[in-house]
Amino acid sequence: MSDDVIELLAVGDVQVRRRGDPKEGFLLARDIMRDADIMFGNCEAVYAEDKHGRTISLRGQGARADPHNLEAVVDAGFDVMSFANNHSLDAGFGGFFECLDRLKAAGIATCGAGADIEEARKPAIIERDGTKVAFLGYNAINFQGYAAARGKPGVAPLTIYTYYEQIEHEQPGSRPRIRSFCKPEDLKALKEDIRKAREQADLVVFTPHWGIHFTPIELTEYERTLAHEAIDAGADIVLGHHQHILKAVEVYKGKPIFYGLGNFVIDVYIGAHKHAPATANSEAIAEMVGNHGEYGVAYRPETPTYPFHPDARNTLIARIEIADKQIKQSSFLPCYHSELGQPEPLKAGTAQFDSTLDYVKHITRAAGFDTQFEVHGDEVVIS
Repeated sequence: MSDDVIELLAVGDVQVRRRGDPKEGFLLARDIMRDADIMFGNCEAVYAEDKHGRTISLRGQGARADPHNLEAVVDAGFDVMSFANNHSLDAGFGGFFECLDRLKAAGIATCGAGADIEEARKPAIIERDGTKVAFLGYNAINFQGYAAARGKPGVAPLTIYTYYEQIEHEQPGSRPRIRSFCKPEDLKALKEDIRKAREQADLVVFTPHWGIHFTPIELTEYERTLAHEAIDAGADIVLGHHQHILKAVEVYKGKPIFYGLGNFVIDVYIGAHKHAPATANSEAIAEMVGNHGEYGVAYRPETPTYPFHPDARNTLIARIEIADKQIKQSSFLPCYHSELGQPEPLKAGTAQFDSTLDYVKHITRAAGFDTQFEVHGDEVVIS
């Protein structure tokens, strides 16, 4: 990179719970990540001691990780992470604050979570060479009790309403159209947060935890609407996560939208069948398999520590070049998960590079976008 260009890299879900050396998860991508001026990801685990009790979620899921796993996140070079997701309170309020404190002590800024709603909505601002980039994190996948409020800890919520619109009124019981939109008060607050962030920074990143997990291609109505609303309000970049599989890439008014960055390092150990005792979340795993068919979480012998559909082995590192306090170029580095769940940046001209790029093109076209993709070296420039 030239001295006058700031490189922002971003990845999706990061949940390090690796047996053995936790740093192995980032082994194949670490050099690229460390070289970034700003490195972003979604903190999908609660790095805290096992002393805070069970999740407050009604579903009984838990993504607590022993604190030593955080060493891998630090070693990989993360500068800022969103903690606005559906796992942030999986170890209760004690684990929530312990994880935030550990991230801060490690020099990793956080957004989207805090002691109350005011703190949760504050941007994390990273400054490099006189350019300030603000990150605003929000969660649309809210379990009961996870949203921050006045005087209550939690995450910055985007409350989403869903209703079903009958398409053929003369055909009762026919398949409906699923409609979804953000609660007006939350949308108003988001726009106000973006306005305030623009007063403090040169660029604003809107990073929501949203969408439908384990489901290829499909984007909800609210994702599309919120992405555009955020940019119209002054955001420069949209970095979505949660879905555990890549989603479409769009360029709207010259601004990049990564609807779903997919998994990056996600360590999940389950047995060879859904009732195996290898996981404390066997009921939750069984539910994911039952609700999502072949795309659900299930034991896969070819990737025993990464129990996601083969399509979910495709992932990427979003790359934004910033010069003169504005976006110069938007691109991504195609990556593919190894048999050990390690994301590997791919080399142009290889069969896997072409395959992963074709997959991104396919899901983007299928979602209705005409994004243009051009290979430059080992990255793919979007326009």
